Amino acid sequence: MGAAQSSQNVQEQVITPSEPGTSVQFSPSLISRLSSPSEPSSKNASADDIVRRRLAAESAHLRSQEAEILSSISAALEKENLDKEKPGMSSEVLGRDIEEVREKVERLKERRLRENQGVKKAREQVESCYLNNPDKPLDCWKQVESFKIEVAKLEQAFVKSLQ
Repeated sequence: MGAAQSSQNVQEQVITPSEPGTSVQFSPSLISRLSSPSEPSSKNASADDIVRRRLAAESAHLRSQEAEILSSISAALEKENLDKEKPGMSSEVLGRDIEEVREKVERLKERRLRENQGVKKAREQVESCYLNNPDKPLDCWKQVESFKIEVAKLEQAFVKSLQ
């Protein structure tokens, strides 16, 4: 293969001077070959193009296979998760349960607010009595007793809510 290239006649390309003081001259064909960039032969270029096209086609094929495998894996995982999901544990059921708990908390807050108002009212009565009778705090025993009763009611309601 490479024998034809190495067996070229170098003497027709290079002219050697007969005397050492004379100038060197090159043949025009050598100068044109050296000045033009080396171009691959059309046979090598077409083989490279064929290889590039085959590699591109193979990589596209592998990407499509990868996408198919990923989609099948995700579908299988989704199915497995749905199968594992308990019948009473769907997102809709959980949403309803959360809403019920929120409503219970709101009702509890409202009830405590109402119950606390009785205690608040009794406390205000005790405070005003002590402020009105700074010299005789024992005169406020009725207000103190009503405050104690309201607090006892509140404690009993709290204990019942825990049971």
